[in-house]
Amino acid sequence: MYNAAVIDTDPYTLETMARLLENNSYISRVACFSRLPDFFSELEKGWIHIAFIRVGGPELQGLSLAMKIIKVSPATRVVFMAGIAGYAIMAFEEGARGYLLLPADQRRLDEVIENIRRRDHRERGDPC
Repeated sequence: MYNAAVIDTDPYTLETMARLLENNSYISRVACFSRLPDFFSELEKGWIHIAFIRVGGPELQGLSLAMKIIKVSPATRVVFMAGIAGYAIMAFEEGARGYLLLPADQRRLDEVIENIRRRDHRERGDPC
């Protein structure tokens, strides 16, 4: 089971992502943040397993934010979200575990989480 956090300044995206994540059977807890200090305060507590962050937003610089997340919590998996596909290559070069094109849908979100789950199992040597 994973705990997830969504970081974005758009209330609609936060609401939509929270609903989609709550519908995934591998997600046990969801928290949404529009302010980075609030997010980092929770990240430091160590309970966030997956961070969904916006790339290309005017207030959230997703790529530099990902590096800060990994520095604070190396075990946290980062998934980038964006309104265009153009950031995908940069996202994966920065070590992203997934990329969601917004607006996200349940099928694609479930695929991203399943890919994370499978990769985690492979890294531990566990059967899926």
